[in-house]
This record gives sequence, C-alpha cells and structure tokens, in this order.
Amino acid sequence: MTTVNNAVVVAQPQAHRAISVFSSEADFTSGQRLCKALTSSNLVPVNYRGEENMGNALVALDMANRMGIPPIMVMQNLNVIEGRPSWASQFVIGALNSCGLFSPIRFRKVKLGEQEVSYERWAGPKGNRSKETVKAKVFNIECTAYAVEKATGETLEGPTVSIAMAVAEGWYFRPGSKWVTMPDLMLMYRAAAFFGRLYAPHILNGMPSADEVADLMDMRDITPAAAEPVAAAETPAAKPKPAGRPRGVHAAMTAAKEAEKAKEKKPAGPVIEAEAEEIPHDEDGVILEDDPDGDAERGAGADDVFGVDEDDDEFNPA
Repeated sequence: MTTVNNAVVVAQPQAHRAISVFSSEADFTSGQRLCKALTSSNLVPVNYRGEENMGNALVALDMANRMGIPPIMVMQNLNVIEGRPSWASQFVIGALNSCGLFSPIRFRKVKLGEQEVSYERWAGPKGNRSKETVKAKVFNIECTAYAVEKATGETLEGPTVSIAMAVAEGWYFRPGSKWVTMPDLMLMYRAAAFFGRLYAPHILNGMPSADEVADLMDMRDITPAAAEPVAAAETPAAKPKPAGRPRGVHAAMTAAKEAEKAKEKKPAGPVIEAEAEEIPHDEDGVILEDDPDGDAERGAGADDVFGVDEDDDEFNPA
C-alpha cells in the first residue's frame, strides 16, 4: 500500500541580510540605480537631492540596509551638523522601541525644587579670555530612561539626566538652547539617547543624537571686530572763485549781455574837448574889422562853417 504525502511546505522568509552597497562592484552599481530614483524625489531632504548628492544617498542606503529599515527613513532622520552625522532624537526613541530587544522606553522624573548650581564659562576679549565661575538658581528635575530587556526580564536603567547637569555641562545657557523653553522634553530626549548609547549602540550605529551634537558644539564668536576709525584723508582746500565770476548758465549769459552793452556805450575814438574861441562882433552880429588878432579877416573870408578856404584842396577831415 502506497501512502501519498500531501503536506504543503510553507516557504520560510529569509532573515534580513545586511547588504553594503560598497561590498562589491555589482552591489555598488545596483545601489547607484536605487539612489538615482531617490535623489530625483522631492520627498527627500535637500542634502540628498540631485546627482551631485549621489554620495550622500549611497551612504544613507548603506546605513538603511545595515539597520533593516527603509532608506527614506534614514534620509529623513539623519542630520549632518558640522560634518558629523547624527540621529534625530525622536528617531532614537523609535529605533529602540522597534528593535525587539526591549520593552517600550519609559521615563521616571523626580522634581527636586529650586537649587543653586554653578558652571564655568570663558569671559573677556578675544586673546585675553579667562575662566570664571557663575552661580545660578534653577528648578532642578531629574529624568531616567528605563526598559525591560526581553531576553532576561531585567529592568535596565540609563544614566540620570538633570537640569543641574545641563547647567554644569554648558547646555542650559548656550545661545539658542531649548533647555530653557522646554526642559521636560529635552530631559527625556537626552535620557533616551544615553540609554541607547549604553545598551544598544549597534542599533544607532554608534552615532549620537542631533541634540547632543548641538549642545557639544564649540560656540564661536563670529561677530566681526569693530573697525578702527580711519582718519579722513586731508584734501586740498578748493581754490576760491574769482569775485565777479557768474554762477550758472543764466548768470553767465546776463553778464555777457551787460558786457556788450558797455562796449556799445564807449566812443569809437578818443574825445577831444576844444575850447570855443570868442570872435568879436557887434550887436547885429557883424564881425568887427579891427580885430587885433586877425580873427575878423578870418571870419570874413571863411565860406564854410569849419573856416577852411575854398582854394585849399588838401582838406583832411581828421
């Protein structure tokens, strides 16, 4: 008797294999084809758009393959600050909760009330700075992240973070710090990052959170130095204009007209003033003959008013 086995074999899904796009030339070529579609999408951040950012997209694809998550998730949550890649704080919590190693992350907060804390800072002009200790009063709160390890059932607790720690480390009073405006959220973000770096560094690929990188950056004073006042160059004094010089076109034209009128009023030649000579005559106007100077003879023999003889051919009006 023959027995027929009709059992159906169910195909088991293969475990995820971490594939690096840099492991072989074939993987690198296929990775470039995938990144070409990603870099042409408007859903990815600007740092991954365009062919010039193909290298960034390849790095994000390689990281996504190692972590077993979609590449778009890495691109949306991987921040580059001062050339250092770092994860967004909310991504750190999401990666820890979904890795399957722990129960969801929980936080324990303790309010300690107002306390006086001190911190050190550098003060003084550039090149002559000195360290000084400053005291400040803050409302201190402690926060601890914890979770249950599924393999052993043990409760794991991360390092405790507090407002006093943020002040002492220089995070609290840093320019643009969020510790002043939203201390509770910053406490939980930092506590989760410490927990992940301590118990699951392989999940985060050993990279810190973006908030940690921002708080640890050296704040440099980029305010330009005040420029020294430059002495104004001594310019030679302008020569004074002549006293009668006209200003403007209309003034020049008026001055020219007045000059022409002045020329017209002047005589063409020199004016000679001659004294009128009195000739002796009687009451009827007859010239007297007994003129001792001979004026009567001249007056009788003169036919024209100028007293020139008729037989004088060489008359010169001048």
